[in-house]
Amino acid sequence: MVKNFRHACLVVENLEKSLKFYRDILGLKVFKILDIEGKYPEAVFNIKGIKLTYAKMLSPQQSRNSPPIFELHYWRKPRILPRRGHSHISFTVKNIDAEHKRLSGLGVKFISHPKKAPDNKTKVCFGYDPENNLIEFVEDLKNPRGR
Repeated sequence: MVKNFRHACLVVENLEKSLKFYRDILGLKVFKILDIEGKYPEAVFNIKGIKLTYAKMLSPQQSRNSPPIFELHYWRKPRILPRRGHSHISFTVKNIDAEHKRLSGLGVKFISHPKKAPDNKTKVCFGYDPENNLIEFVEDLKNPRGR
């Protein structure tokens, strides 16, 4: 069962131009900008050779202690996937393995099984809604060293 809404994400063609719009014009605050590649994103998205830069952003009044509500994804490689525009919505779940099993049993299609993030703070998987919209499910790991 879904615990919370987590964030919305847009795939953009020009990260700097998009950052100027969302940060400088709309007033969102950059929480952090990350470059990811390697085995973890390849396993989560089931695409080899991924190179992705993404900006995590906060609303103007949002505390830096709360999770970012908005992301911009710039796919350096592959350049053709996924399409620009709405990328996915994200929900926090209590137990991602149980949710993956429950939802799979109800016919939800997933890109991969849940995967632990390299920082050991979350476990993530992506699936599709009935209209083929991408949904990210995230479990926050309370005791990352013990898992």
